[in-house]
Amino acid sequence: MKIPYSKFPAPKKLQLPSSKSEPSRPTRLGFGAWNFFGIWSLGFGAFAALLLTVGSSHAKLAADRWVRLTEEERHQLTRAERYAEQSNWKSARSEYELFLQLHTKSEVASYAQLMFAECTRRLGQVNTAIGEFRNVIDYFPDAVDAGSAQYSIGVCQTQTGDAEEALKSFEKVIAKWPTNDFGALARSEACRIYWRLEKTDKWLPHIEYLATGSYQDPGNNLRSGAQHRVLMHRLVENKIASGFELIQSARKKDYLLTFAQWTADALQGNHIPSYYGEKGRKLRTTIATNAVLFIEKQATADADEKKAIEHWCARIFAYAGDVPRATERFAALSRKHPDNDTFRGEYAAYLRASGKRGEARLVYRELKNQYVADTEIAETYGEENNWKSTIEAYQAMLNKHPQHADAIQWRLGEVFNRTGQYKEAIACYNQANREPQSLFRIAECQGSLKQHDVAIQTLVGVLNFFKSSAAEAQYKIAGHYAAKGDKEAAIRTLKTVCKVYLNTSWAGQAHQDLSLKYGVDVTLGGAAKKEEK
Repeated sequence: MKIPYSKFPAPKKLQLPSSKSEPSRPTRLGFGAWNFFGIWSLGFGAFAALLLTVGSSHAKLAADRWVRLTEEERHQLTRAERYAEQSNWKSARSEYELFLQLHTKSEVASYAQLMFAECTRRLGQVNTAIGEFRNVIDYFPDAVDAGSAQYSIGVCQTQTGDAEEALKSFEKVIAKWPTNDFGALARSEACRIYWRLEKTDKWLPHIEYLATGSYQDPGNNLRSGAQHRVLMHRLVENKIASGFELIQSARKKDYLLTFAQWTADALQGNHIPSYYGEKGRKLRTTIATNAVLFIEKQATADADEKKAIEHWCARIFAYAGDVPRATERFAALSRKHPDNDTFRGEYAAYLRASGKRGEARLVYRELKNQYVADTEIAETYGEENNWKSTIEAYQAMLNKHPQHADAIQWRLGEVFNRTGQYKEAIACYNQANREPQSLFRIAECQGSLKQHDVAIQTLVGVLNFFKSSAAEAQYKIAGHYAAKGDKEAAIRTLKTVCKVYLNTSWAGQAHQDLSLKYGVDVTLGGAAKKEEK
């Protein structure tokens, strides 16, 4: 909307392309599927949370600005903010517009205009939003909100796929507000675009600034992620020492151990190939070799740190796919620390993942925790579809580990169920003491034996004694009626699910079954619609 500031000249009218007729651009990229600027998993659940903030100007007004507002301004802004927090963008936009009309000379008019523009973007009117964000810059060029607006213009341009214009917008933010939180976000977005455009010379200084520079880090995730990404790049470029220096400057202590951990993280999965393609895939074993040689040349007198580093070096070779060296390293660790179940267990898991299950079983047998060892051994037989040995292993465990009988019976029941030995599975589930889950499994086995009436009675037991699982039981009863050919009872039971358990997912499934399987159109409350009547 146009700001009603009489003392400001109206800005030059901006000619923006409409969403219906976008002009062709020299470079257009799809941004939706892009990974950030290169943060891989980080271990890193926090990265997912950060993505929620990227591309959004929505933030509460700073406290130091809030206290300077009049009571009337606070009242109106609170209404707008409440709608924004609820993602009710249409109502929020109306309230921000009303704020601008009522409080034309408020010192937070720039913020209200910024949020008016953001609501417009959230409503899908991206090109219109660009004009509204530009109004913030034109009317309030010295306000901090002008920086957020310039960043948001870049976000809008990424949404339309205009990479070149988005870069210009982000670079303007970086130049004028390099240390602000939105300046850091603009830099990260610029990194993402430059990398996709294969402009490494432009990408590298920005990502290095994010790794080592001084700025407000929104969510405390940009710096750590950038450090990981820079280290990966230096590993690929065979600048191992430079990567180590980065860790030294970023960490006050344990930097050698951190370097080993981050190197392993970089080599794990498809992180390097996803950024460097076939070149990266071919370099993984070379990177591992060079990195481990460098790590082992760094002297460490601390015995615990040395042990941990040896462990990470074994992982580095394993993650790089260097099977001979990884196997050798894990074997040496197990011999050197025979009482360490963590080393032995990970060594066995590595052998198992490599398809060497026979060797893995030999290692498992040496674990101090024999229950864990026997469980893993039984599972390796299952991975080989050697169900006879799996069953024998679990049955032997019942005598060997009676304190874990419930868990063993459940696992044994699963194997019997999977191999079609339903009577044996029912007996095991009865011994597992995991109601109501075991009752559902028993009913499933009874259905497989064509004992649908018995299965229904089992599920009635769930209805009577486990109210929290009643909706699921009722839905599955309908399935047994259908299996035995009683269509009317199946329909009647599904209607009951819709009516009695309206607020559960089982009601939705029942409604779908009635419509798709039986052609019965009912409301989710279980009442037949007029056509059926």
